[in-house]
Amino acid sequence: MKLEGLCSQTEAWLFYYGWSRVYDRMQPFFTSNEMREAGLDLANLNGPLKILDVGAGTGTLSLQVAKRCGAERLTLLDQSAQMLNQAKAKLPLAPCEFVLSDAQTLPFDDDSFDRVVSSGSFYYFPDPVAALREQLRVVRPGGCVLVMGSLQPKPLFIRFFAQMFNRFPTEEQYHAWFAEAGLTDVKAIHVSNPWNAKQYAIAICGVKAPGTANPPRNLPLPDTPTTRLHRLAKLPLVLARFGLALGAFFVIGPLQVATAAIGMHRLKAAQATS
Repeated sequence: MKLEGLCSQTEAWLFYYGWSRVYDRMQPFFTSNEMREAGLDLANLNGPLKILDVGAGTGTLSLQVAKRCGAERLTLLDQSAQMLNQAKAKLPLAPCEFVLSDAQTLPFDDDSFDRVVSSGSFYYFPDPVAALREQLRVVRPGGCVLVMGSLQPKPLFIRFFAQMFNRFPTEEQYHAWFAEAGLTDVKAIHVSNPWNAKQYAIAICGVKAPGTANPPRNLPLPDTPTTRLHRLAKLPLVLARFGLALGAFFVIGPLQVATAAIGMHRLKAAQATS
């Protein structure tokens, strides 16, 4: 069932309203610093670059970016105030700018950043190409856009529930989206956790070629009685999608945690005997 229940601003906001409370404790069972470091290498993060972290959440990726380039010119953007509040509480990120906004309507001028990065957020965007075009718009010519995200699971049982929970693209879909958005010189690698090399994700990076015309800025819908009524009319469908997605997560989430815990134990035992 390819519901992709959290591929919506509202459903994703509802999920992270609760998940933000335990995110930093649970996140190490899903991704690792080693995975993110390998991805960041693609973006050539050296020197005092101005960087935007899209879907920054609690600042997991931003902490690693700040170690490479400093925090003074780093901007964290997320639509969840609860997640950003967790990031704001982290001392190394204190000099950063924090922006509460939707990733598909970036509130920045054209050519504002040297790099745009994201990890673990791309598959929440309802329109991946529109999101990438916004990132292309705000990155400077010669700069690049880096995305790290999950790939479609191979076991059919896991894939069924994963695609009910959220979007899990194929590697080919990532490449197609980058090409359609207008990014060039696209490079991609597989990244994995040290405790499970077989379960890998993708890091993919594309360049804004000099001379590339900026796409039109994607503006948010105005908050009018009509748009509010439209959102209210969609509420029953939103709650149904959210309920199904949450049910799927309570299947695949514990499986992932158990798999990670076993992998971590085996890795620790192997390191102890080496």
